[in-house]
Amino acid sequence: MIAEDNKFAARQYRLLLEKNGHKVVTVENGVECVKKYKEQLKKTEFDSLDESPFDIVLLDHNMPKKTGARAAKEILEKNPRQKILFVTGYQRWALEDETDDLVDKIAVLEKPFTLSQLERKIRSLV
Repeated sequence: MIAEDNKFAARQYRLLLEKNGHKVVTVENGVECVKKYKEQLKKTEFDSLDESPFDIVLLDHNMPKKTGARAAKEILEKNPRQKILFVTGYQRWALEDETDDLVDKIAVLEKPFTLSQLERKIRSLV
C-alpha cells in the first residue's frame, strides 16, 4: 500500500512495487490509508493470523487529513506485524515527537532518495 499525496511520487513508487511483483493500492491521505487498510485486514483476517494484508505500507509523513505517523499508529494498533516504511522529506530527528513510540516498529527513508535506494530498502524489509 502507498499513502502519498504527491501524485508523481505515488506513481513512481507504484511502478517500482509492481515491477517487483507487488499488488498495489494507492491512497492520497492518512484517513483513506487507515480506512483501506482496515478493509483489507478484514478481507484477509481469516486467511492466516500471521498474515498482513500488505507486504509493506509506504507512508508519506506530511499528508492531508491525517499524518503518516498517526496512520502508522492506527495500523499498528490493528496489526503490530505490519511492515511500515516512512518516506519523508523530514529528517528522522524532526519526526521524534510524533514517532517516538514507533521507532522500533517503522523504517524511515529520508527524501531525496533514488528509486534504487527505495527498492533496496523495501527488499530489506519484506
